[in-house]
Amino acid sequence: MIKCIQLLATISLLLLASAAMAESNPQVIVEKATEQMMTELRERRDAISQDKTIVNEIVERVLLPEIASNTIARKVMGKYARTATDEQKERFAAAFKGYMIRFYSNAFAEYTDETVEYLEAPDFANERRVTIRTKLNLAAGEPVPINYVMQRSRDSWKIIDVVIEGISLVISNRTQFGNSISRDGLDTVIAKLEYKQTEQVSNE
Repeated sequence: MIKCIQLLATISLLLLASAAMAESNPQVIVEKATEQMMTELRERRDAISQDKTIVNEIVERVLLPEIASNTIARKVMGKYARTATDEQKERFAAAFKGYMIRFYSNAFAEYTDETVEYLEAPDFANERRVTIRTKLNLAAGEPVPINYVMQRSRDSWKIIDVVIEGISLVISNRTQFGNSISRDGLDTVIAKLEYKQTEQVSNE
């Protein structure tokens, strides 16, 4: 009986160690999140055709935990983060998280049967930042390169940017929001983002 318990304990430790290794491998993190997204979108396709908000729930549950949303929000704020109050930073980060959910949900809502090809994994052992390179293979047309820039976060990795066909989402959003902040002010931009989020929730 004691040997059986010891064996079960050993197996449990091995499984936990394997899970920890997976979580500390940036390539595995991207593959797991992407494949789970694709699987759920495929299996729930009929329901999604009737209710697009299902995609929001999938994105928030599967993809968002792998994204350093606060880091991205700070990068998007750019120079305006230096003069913003703590409250403004917190409100912008929270509102921008809702914006990211809507952005990715709109993209994934159009998913049909595309497949993702993962290119050679980078050597990340001594790196603080790596790029995971993938290609989205379309039913018709050229593959779309999608690269995930990831940064080490304690014992795991988080996505800090997504580059689609050479266009950085952080840089493009920094330009877009920077222009809006310059024109209308940070508080107005935050209020608009918060309104969009409230509007979405009320429509669900």
